[in-house]
Amino acid sequence: MKSEGSQPELAPCAAVAITDDAGRLLLTKRSDDGSWCLPGGRMNVGESLVHCARRECREELGHDVDIGDLLMVLSDPKHQTHTYPNGTSYQFVGVVFRGRLGELVREPDGEVSDRGWFTADDLPSPLMATDAPAIHYALSGHLGPTVD
Repeated sequence: MKSEGSQPELAPCAAVAITDDAGRLLLTKRSDDGSWCLPGGRMNVGESLVHCARRECREELGHDVDIGDLLMVLSDPKHQTHTYPNGTSYQFVGVVFRGRLGELVREPDGEVSDRGWFTADDLPSPLMATDAPAIHYALSGHLGPTVD
């Protein structure tokens, strides 16, 4: 890990844009900085991006998730560099999948302090800057995947 002000480390990650039948998007509120984001996180060595997305949803939401199509690939350092409250800085290379919420399988792990279903007209604030492009794209009605 790098300290604040130094070159950020690259971090592969995966997230899921989970929607319901009304077209609302499930967002989670981070416990560490209070920003709202998609459920997801950094990939561990030895796992695939799909496995990472499923694991992160189980950890953060307590639910299994049905992974659908690819929504977006994110890598632009202007949008994908984030410094955490502890000073650690990463440039994320992220894959966002479409998904549906599955069954409850465990208690969430505490990384999330709140969650809710939102439309494009009622998004909470602040959005985690690295997830904002995918959040807006997921709610835009576009069907095909995109790259940022």
